[in-house]
Amino acid sequence: MNALHQFEDVAGIANGIGITNPHLLNRIRATAANLDHYEIAAHLNNAIGNAADAAHARSYEEEYLLEASAETITDYEYYHELAAAWSVVATEHQLTSLETILANDGSVH
Repeated sequence: MNALHQFEDVAGIANGIGITNPHLLNRIRATAANLDHYEIAAHLNNAIGNAADAAHARSYEEEYLLEASAETITDYEYYHELAAAWSVVATEHQLTSLETILANDGSVH
C-alpha cells in the first residue's frame, strides 16, 4: 500500500508548488469556501489522481511515440496546475496530509 506524505511528494510535484494561473487558484478558493475538510480532501485526491494519469500518459507518448501530442501536454499542464491549486487551498485550510484526514474520518475499512 502506498503511503501519502506531504502533498508535494505526489503526482510529480517534486520541486514544490508553483501556481502560474492565479484565476484558477481563486476559483478553487471560492469553491473551497463552501466545503468541509473532507470534501476539500476529496477534490485534492481527485486532482492528484488526474495529474498522475496525465503524467503517465505523457511519459508513455514520449517513450513510445517519441513525442507527446499537444492534447496530452495540455492535459498534463492543466491537471498538474489543478492539483497544485487544490494543494495550496488544502494547506490554507490546515490540511497538511491526506493521511491525517483518512486516519481520523471514523469510517470502518
